[in-house]
Amino acid sequence: MLAIYFSPMLLGLMLLLAIAVAATALWYVSRPYAGPAFWMASGWTLILGVMLFIGFMVTGSPVLNVLGNAGQLAGEALFLLGIFRFLGRPLPLWIVPASVGLMMAFNIRYWVVDGNSDFLLGVYSTIAGLLPLQAIWLLLHSRADRATRPAQLLVGVSLLLYSGVTLLRGYHGYHDWLLDRPYIPPHQSFSYLLPYNFALPALVMGFVGVTLMTMQRILASSREHEERAQRLATRDELTDLLNRRALNAIAERDLARALRQQQPLCLAFIDLDHFKRLNDNHGHSFGDQVLRIFADSWQGQLRASDVLARYGGEEFVLLLPDTDAGEARILLDRARASVAAADIRDGDVPVPLTFSAGLAQAQAGDDVDSLLGRADQALYRAKTSGRDQVFVWEPGAFAAAPGTQASSQR
Repeated sequence: MLAIYFSPMLLGLMLLLAIAVAATALWYVSRPYAGPAFWMASGWTLILGVMLFIGFMVTGSPVLNVLGNAGQLAGEALFLLGIFRFLGRPLPLWIVPASVGLMMAFNIRYWVVDGNSDFLLGVYSTIAGLLPLQAIWLLLHSRADRATRPAQLLVGVSLLLYSGVTLLRGYHGYHDWLLDRPYIPPHQSFSYLLPYNFALPALVMGFVGVTLMTMQRILASSREHEERAQRLATRDELTDLLNRRALNAIAERDLARALRQQQPLCLAFIDLDHFKRLNDNHGHSFGDQVLRIFADSWQGQLRASDVLARYGGEEFVLLLPDTDAGEARILLDRARASVAAADIRDGDVPVPLTFSAGLAQAQAGDDVDSLLGRADQALYRAKTSGRDQVFVWEPGAFAAAPGTQASSQR
């Protein structure tokens, strides 16, 4: 027992225990992300393998020797499978039975044929050193996940160090076997101490790396969900245009600036003609497609400061800062002609599409509601005068605001 107490294997066991506990916590907090479950299983399997090997050192049992070596290799293989799962690659499940089976075959032969311990050490180290190569190549070359790229490099370098040290250990084992050197107690052997002094720290560094990979992915996913939530709060899901809430906020800001600086600003209320009839004749799915086509048709026609928003249903609002009514009228007529000329078909059946628009220019004392109200009055006149046209609100040209009368004409 004294030899075990002073053996680096006990320190290694404590480090692996810390890794296993940390990996369990990582798995618990990161569910359902793929990968940590394998690392948790790897940590506890490694501990089981080391404890079985310690049992062999105490009792000299061949069974514990075989199972201890097999358990440690199985733990290392599970760690590598976690990397493949985390990166979304097909799992090379064969590495577990192949590495464990090959080691057990040589290990059993060692006890049956009275083999050489240095040769067995070389076999174990060769298998353990070659195991990570697939994962190392994947980690160092994969650039698909930019959020976890720095941690991937850390894990790849750690495994490369682990592999190099372990293969060096195997070389010394084969070398001592070929020279038929006398048996040296494990705690006095360079080949035995090499992995505990260098390979095990590399494995710990690798676990730190996979923990960072997991946390970086969680943070990136959280940011993505946050951006998606902000986008849903300001964007129309169907057309990807701004929604009414976002429009009102921008319009309040731009209108206040325009009135303060005495700069022109126009707002247009746009409504697709006979859209209810289109839905009835062609179905709501086709109607949704038409709304997307209409929204996309404005690409390239608007400046960075212009805002097109879906106000609701087939209604859209166009906000044009630093634009007077004459300039806005030209833009709307050009867009109206472009939409009318679009080749929209339901199968082989052509579907005509036009829109009507009411246009109002900001004036002193306006707020967003009064500006929208005047644009809605102009839209009502465009609808009642035959549709497929743009009307500009002018002082004295309209009766009292019709409220939602325009809607009844659509």
